[in-house]
Amino acid sequence: MTVQARPRNPALKPRRRGWQRWLDHRGFRLVSQLGFAGFILFVTVQHLIVGESGPTVTPSPEAFCPFGGLETLYRYVSSGGAFVPHTHLANVVLAVAVLLTAFLARSAFCGWVCPLGFIQDLLHRLSMFAQRRVPWLRKGVKTLRTRLAWLAVVDRPLRWLKYGVLAWAITGAALYGVMVFRDYDPWAALLTIAEWSLTPGLAVLLVVLVASLFVERPWCRYACPLGAASGIVGKFSPIYLKREDSSCKACAVCTTACPMGLPVHTSTVIASADCIGCLECIGACPRNGALEVKLGLPGWRREQGVPGGLRISHEH
Repeated sequence: MTVQARPRNPALKPRRRGWQRWLDHRGFRLVSQLGFAGFILFVTVQHLIVGESGPTVTPSPEAFCPFGGLETLYRYVSSGGAFVPHTHLANVVLAVAVLLTAFLARSAFCGWVCPLGFIQDLLHRLSMFAQRRVPWLRKGVKTLRTRLAWLAVVDRPLRWLKYGVLAWAITGAALYGVMVFRDYDPWAALLTIAEWSLTPGLAVLLVVLVASLFVERPWCRYACPLGAASGIVGKFSPIYLKREDSSCKACAVCTTACPMGLPVHTSTVIASADCIGCLECIGACPRNGALEVKLGLPGWRREQGVPGGLRISHEH
């Protein structure tokens, strides 16, 4: 008796198993994140060993932080080349590069490069891995989420907090000539963690790391000023994601895969300022043509259901 194989539904993507699952943008994204995180780790350790004195001077890892360029930009321009302490010309160059990237590819820096974002991704994946294999842990987290379900009400208002942090950090640096945000910056605390100094930034870092076990990218969602700046510039990008109603079955797999918690499966155009361009929604979608990257002239319109309000779309 011959059993004929069922013909594959052309509307569905072919299923990849094992290592083949990484032969798409998700694999390249992981390599990119690992590469940049490894580079920052190397620079940090090297700087810790060699320091800034002696015959061999190594750059501080803070010189590779794009947000430092935004903080020092006013002083750099107004004074003809002076910098806010803890910043360098490299910060300005990287800030310009990140903003240019945001215009060309939205907040791709956040989704493909940022080491702090990668650390949050890694912690959340480890948490999900442990929950799948430890029943009592899975049950406990589920109970906790049920009891804290009311927090979903404040999710959208809290997303505006990062714009306040952005305004405070840049304005404070311009008025006082110092990085007022640095003492509260979890990234700065992570880079100087070997100094074992108790700072507000260390407390923020610990909160972010713990929260990452339960919420994907909490710092990126609610408080990252660099992400806020990238999101604002990204509003003018001609690139966006579009969900095709004719191909989509509203299974919500894409929404579940979105690390920023965007309602992808109910949106026609996904061009929120919170989108980090990771393309995880496209990778998770089981149907061909349901989600696609589009290129077109941006036009402003207000759409419902997306944190941040305005979204860019192009009417064909």
